[in-house]
Amino acid sequence: MKYCSALFMLLLLTPLSAQIKVDNFEDGNIGWGSISDYADVVENSQKSGINLSNYVLYAQRAVGSDDFAGALLNPYVQKGYKYLHAYMYRNNNGMPNLKVSDTNAKDMKPMTQIIAGQWQDVVWDISEYETVGTEFIFFMVDRNDLSGMAWILVDEVLLSNDPTPRTDVVTSDTPPVTPSDDWRLVWQDDFNGGTLDRDIWNIEVNGDGGGNNELQYYCEKAISVADGNLVITATKENYGGKTCTSGRLNTLGKVYFTYGKVEARIKMPNTANGLWPAFWMMGNDFSSVDWPACGETDIVEMGNVNGINRGTQDRYFNGAFHWGTRWDDHRQYARDITYSYSVQDGDYHLFTCIWDAEKISMYLDLDKYPSASPYCSMKIQKSSDTSAAGYYFHKPNFIIFNLAVGGNFPSIWDIDNISALASGPRQMIIDYVRIYQKGDTGETFTGKQPDEPSGLEYIGCSMPASKVIRDGRIVILREGHTYTLTGQIVE
Repeated sequence: MKYCSALFMLLLLTPLSAQIKVDNFEDGNIGWGSISDYADVVENSQKSGINLSNYVLYAQRAVGSDDFAGALLNPYVQKGYKYLHAYMYRNNNGMPNLKVSDTNAKDMKPMTQIIAGQWQDVVWDISEYETVGTEFIFFMVDRNDLSGMAWILVDEVLLSNDPTPRTDVVTSDTPPVTPSDDWRLVWQDDFNGGTLDRDIWNIEVNGDGGGNNELQYYCEKAISVADGNLVITATKENYGGKTCTSGRLNTLGKVYFTYGKVEARIKMPNTANGLWPAFWMMGNDFSSVDWPACGETDIVEMGNVNGINRGTQDRYFNGAFHWGTRWDDHRQYARDITYSYSVQDGDYHLFTCIWDAEKISMYLDLDKYPSASPYCSMKIQKSSDTSAAGYYFHKPNFIIFNLAVGGNFPSIWDIDNISALASGPRQMIIDYVRIYQKGDTGETFTGKQPDEPSGLEYIGCSMPASKVIRDGRIVILREGHTYTLTGQIVE
């Protein structure tokens, strides 16, 4: 028995392979976050030498930024490796630093001589973490005094037991993965019934500030259904001791699901300055475990102070994740992006979240650009570690829409500084919300279909419908959908 136990422990501490590739950045951002300054996955602007790949991680540190500015992959737990490799290109001869744990906190300099202006494999000795493992991977641009902008490009991050710098040329990275079209619609609310279906939606009524010092009082009168849309209206007015009203609604305990694709077609309000619209999800166990133990997935949020400061409020948005055992043990990952076009242009835009057992990813306008890369993505491999994201994101989630006003996110706490409401109310308009699944292992869905007006009155409400025979029965085609004679969607 002693021999078997010793052998078992040896197996636990021995990696299954001599190396493991952490990321080559060809699948978009799988969980890297900005620390202090700016970091993101970008096109490789320095295709030369040993790196001809398409996408790389960029991190910068501007003059005046903290000396620990860089990019963080958190959490990332691996045991059994002595060295960390990263192809790296930097604009100066500064020394990049690495940190992999807060348990034995230390930032480490590389073993490699750094050469500016060319790709090289930079190697760090992490052997003291071989047994306890890494907790995260944190690349710091450098710790030196700066006279100008410092930046690094990072690619082909690898854990290994070989300290020899790599010289292989990276030439054929896989292009970003296009989401599969093999989806089956399992639920939708197109808001065509004329009133909000209370068997699906809960309207929140409170003025507690959402935990973010928001200014609005959430009330029923701010939520309506009109012209086939869900409408959330923010208004500057005194109500319930607050200086404005708005709306928030959710499907807690009524419609909830595990894994799949959820999407909403939304016409965003002009957020400048002070509005904070959001489409998001939380675990349906919220009532019993509270936040953040329920897990939170923010599919899209707009109105952040960074967009305000940069003058890019109409195209600056983010996706985010929150988890942890208690409010004072809160873990999070967020990725913000300044998009190439406005999403506050008075038109609808499709926001999509694709969630499976391996990762959660968010996309913009897949209906128009089906090969678009995710603007936010995080790996969620199952884990028994309560500090890991993978502990929280494998259970049923419910859907939330809200339009907050002011608070910590836009960093505006005075209603007189909410310029978005200075000339009157603003509206967040949702055309539809839908859930698709594939029948994969682990998928669950609970919920009723929305109440709709029956039959042909609904079918013919806006566009002429045509009757056809399909699979031996009469169905009605309208606006790209197929309905039964009683108005039930059949696709």
